[in-house]
Amino acid sequence: MKNIAIVCDVMRGELQNLKKELPEDNLDLIFLEQHLHDKPNRMRDRLQEEIDKIDNKYENIILAYGLCSNGVVGLKSDKHKIIIPKIDDCISLFLGSREKYVEQFKKDPATYYLCRGWIEYGSDPYRAYLLNTGQEDKIPAEWIGNKERYGIRKVDQETSKYLIVQMMRNYNRVLLIDNNDLEEKHRNYAREMVDFLTRILGKKIRLVEIKGSSRLLKKLFQNKWHEDEFILKARSEEISQNDFM
Repeated sequence: MKNIAIVCDVMRGELQNLKKELPEDNLDLIFLEQHLHDKPNRMRDRLQEEIDKIDNKYENIILAYGLCSNGVVGLKSDKHKIIIPKIDDCISLFLGSREKYVEQFKKDPATYYLCRGWIEYGSDPYRAYLLNTGQEDKIPAEWIGNKERYGIRKVDQETSKYLIVQMMRNYNRVLLIDNNDLEEKHRNYAREMVDFLTRILGKKIRLVEIKGSSRLLKKLFQNKWHEDEFILKARSEEISQNDFM
């Protein structure tokens, strides 16, 4: 029997590449929109809907998520076992471990994270500013997709800047994670975002690029579920917040 994974859009590229290393037809993938993270209760409902639709031809359900602001708490399957990484959010999946994330957090907790998947499929304050002020021509069309996910509301530039200042005023740096998948257009976007934030926040925002790792993702999808890094839930057993502690 094969497994099925429910995956956030930001990991689409990582997972499609990793799937090539797995036995043929051993894994199916369901991708969900990143913007669900904006409302954890809605994300939980959507994930549960997808879990409930999965039939008995699969042995396990893999969730490529973390605790994600408690957005996975209460999830369960009456037909399958559920496996989920023991992490706070997907940043650890791009860095390779929870410990690597904690290491970066200790260096500077006021960090905004980017990676290729986040740039292409996610949302960020700079992109929201460009879309809300009618400057979407500065964003590659293939990175925009469904505009509704950004909650676009046409406002003047000063109002949009004010909203972003309130959201980002405590940040000091942007950390760009490279899993051997960055192109110059991704780096250019990160530089433009940092320049924009530096201007409107009135302080220097640093851009730091580091090497990531697919180690944890590989373990997740190669069924190497050691209990120190993964949560294994039996049928009808709910995911709890304490599982991640």
